Amino acid sequence: MLKTHFLRMLRGACVAMVAWMAGSALATDADAPFNPPVLALGQAPSLQQVLASLPDDATVLVGETHTRYDHHLVQLETLRFLHARTPDIAIGVEWFQTPFQTHLDDYLAGRISETEMLERTGYFDRWRFDYRLYRPVIEYARANRIPIVALNAPVELTRKIGEGGLAALSPEARATLPADYVRGNAAYDARVRRAFDMHPMEGANFAHFLDVMLTWDETMAATAANYLAANPGRRLLIFAGSGHIAHRDGIPARLERRIGKPVSTVLVAGEHTAEPGIADFFVLSAPRELPPAGLLGAFLESAKGGVRVGGLADDSAIGRAGIGKDDILLAIDGTPTPGFAAAKLVLLDKKPGDTVQVRYRHRNWFGGEKESTVTVTLSGEPPRRLPQ
Repeated sequence: MLKTHFLRMLRGACVAMVAWMAGSALATDADAPFNPPVLALGQAPSLQQVLASLPDDATVLVGETHTRYDHHLVQLETLRFLHARTPDIAIGVEWFQTPFQTHLDDYLAGRISETEMLERTGYFDRWRFDYRLYRPVIEYARANRIPIVALNAPVELTRKIGEGGLAALSPEARATLPADYVRGNAAYDARVRRAFDMHPMEGANFAHFLDVMLTWDETMAATAANYLAANPGRRLLIFAGSGHIAHRDGIPARLERRIGKPVSTVLVAGEHTAEPGIADFFVLSAPRELPPAGLLGAFLESAKGGVRVGGLADDSAIGRAGIGKDDILLAIDGTPTPGFAAAKLVLLDKKPGDTVQVRYRHRNWFGGEKESTVTVTLSGEPPRRLPQ
């Protein structure tokens, strides 16, 4: 996915740039004083102490490396703590795109199921990261009637910009963009340029790449500002990739420009180092891993009446059970799987070695169809092709 690809490039480039700058300083400034800040661990405040010190109306942005479970645990604890202090709170997230706000609202209000929300927001096509990482925050919000605001620009828009720049957009598409892009930040542009240069792509255009980055940051900032304007007195907590928050010139500065007051930024140890100016607060968190997921070992896609097996991994779990390419999965453990999201949710808490009953439909060479149920022992190794 274009967005995920660009973000991963930007994050890798930020880490590389910090390392390069440190090496350059050692090579050219060896005789100059070197006096970096030192954190006295025994005197460092806890996350809760830092959050308690913030004004109760402060907008707080907490960065994440999307695949780091501990980063999401920091986000969840921040949500719990701030919600206890200021119950009138909302969460703005990068994980969902603005056109699908209605479906988020319907889920949080109990009007649709989790499966329906994931299908209608296109979560598994548009975001794709392991839903187990994000589910605790979403469940907490639903249980406590906390609004979730979809901040992100739609992928159709950013893909078009990546291919041809802003000039490639129709007047109607241009009208959906924030009106006030701010350009000319040399440090911001340099980090984006570094990412672009580190991952060259045939036919890629840096100006288009920069326009995509600006579109993500300006859209998320503008959507957050609009929400605050429409909901005076409500506190907003924003969760987004660290690359959008670090150094404050992504979402934070663009949001401050719109709301006319400062915001607070929090990063978690991982892809970034605790260099001066990178954030207001830097959380020292050790990596944690989710339990290994039980896998079918197949590339699945929604199809009429069920989920189609688009391909099998090497040593596929369902392949060993006799299910093949183009077969249609109808139910897992008795739960119907009318779409991809339904299949993912049935398997969400399964572990490698667990067994599931899979009902499927197979069409033979002569056009006849047969339904069967087989026992599948889930695998633990990630497939070499796209995972289910």
